[in-house]
Amino acid sequence: MKKSVWVLFFLFAVSSFAPGICWGKVYIDITSPSFRKLPIAIPRFKTVYTPTDDMKLGERATAILNNDLDLTGFFSLIDPKSVGEKTNGGATGNIPQAEDFRSWANLGAEALVLGEVSYKDRSLTLEARLYDVVKKELIVGKRYLGEIQDLSRMVHRFADEVVLALTGEPGFFQTKIVYVSKATGNKEIYLMDFDGRNPVQLTRHQSISISPQFSPDGTKIAFTSYKAGTPDLYIKNLRTGEERRVANYPGLNITPAWSPDGQRLALTLSKDGNSEIYTMRPDGSGLKRLTNHPAIDVSPTWSPDGRRIAFVSDRGGSPQIYVMDADGQGVQRLTFEGTYNTHPAWSPRGDRIAFDASAGGGYNICTIRPDGSNYRVLTDKLGRCESPSWSPDGRHLVFSADSHGGPHIYLIDAEGTQIKRLTFQNGGDTNPYWSPRIKD
Repeated sequence: MKKSVWVLFFLFAVSSFAPGICWGKVYIDITSPSFRKLPIAIPRFKTVYTPTDDMKLGERATAILNNDLDLTGFFSLIDPKSVGEKTNGGATGNIPQAEDFRSWANLGAEALVLGEVSYKDRSLTLEARLYDVVKKELIVGKRYLGEIQDLSRMVHRFADEVVLALTGEPGFFQTKIVYVSKATGNKEIYLMDFDGRNPVQLTRHQSISISPQFSPDGTKIAFTSYKAGTPDLYIKNLRTGEERRVANYPGLNITPAWSPDGQRLALTLSKDGNSEIYTMRPDGSGLKRLTNHPAIDVSPTWSPDGRRIAFVSDRGGSPQIYVMDADGQGVQRLTFEGTYNTHPAWSPRGDRIAFDASAGGGYNICTIRPDGSNYRVLTDKLGRCESPSWSPDGRHLVFSADSHGGPHIYLIDAEGTQIKRLTFQNGGDTNPYWSPRIKD
């Protein structure tokens, strides 16, 4: 892979033009179960220069930002048509006057975003500011520089700034989702923005590649590929493009899962004639067997503290979710509802485990607490739903669903109240996995 693909994670020159900003205030207490959504206004960003009028960069930037902030569930978006565009002086234009703030305050807005986009000499500039409408003061302002294809990532980066400034917690808008697609006719690994934009093909094995998972630092992906004729485990370095085969035991080498510290991989091997859970170092050394049962044991997932592993076993007669200590001891059955429960995914918060199950009159995404309580069914009427993966903040999941000519990748909030389709290409998209937040 060329170095340019890695640039998808790290973006542009960024400058702040809001010196002396105080980051101490939290406008939205998202840790409270009864927090109030913050009313925020986002009039259309100005487009101050483009080679042609049909690029609509300002409209596109505004739509992306609205989508990002609406997805969080933290904000109540004010309709900008209610006031018009006279309040948008642009990020570098006139600073809003008292009467401008008053216009938004009269509509109930407590925060305001103003911005502008320009594209000149093949250079794209996005400038945006976040204001406190009540106090009539600037909270944060940013300038981003890049190329024309970087618009959505610039907006995502500012959306992260908005969420951090108003909630005190980082956003996830710069994260990625890795997944399997048959767009080329073969099952290959792809990478896209969290909202489905900017898909990039990562593997070209012309075979079957499945079960991709990010390393905790977001620099590598572990996955299974049949490119050598057998289901072997590979690790791909996203910075260098280097691809290494790290497990090619006889039989299955599947369902990799990184430990939270990145020092070990849990995986499924059938080298001894039966599918069992093992761990090993990312270079393939230090193999250790965790399960030893005549039943089928597959699909491990680590707790965020690295002390426990959830997995699938049919030792009780049908596939169910089990939990054990990270050394293989203390195995306990977790699920008892549904006849076919698979693909467990432990929340980054540690409070819930998601999985797909024959439940609720179909095959749906469900969650449960690690002690087996508070069982929930999140999806309904989307066909067969599989392979859930959590967002870094533990508030959303992605999964695949065999609906609308699918399978396609969908996003849903942890309460099951908001759902959005992310992929639309032909062929079918499955096995999504959400990246950690990328540190730059």
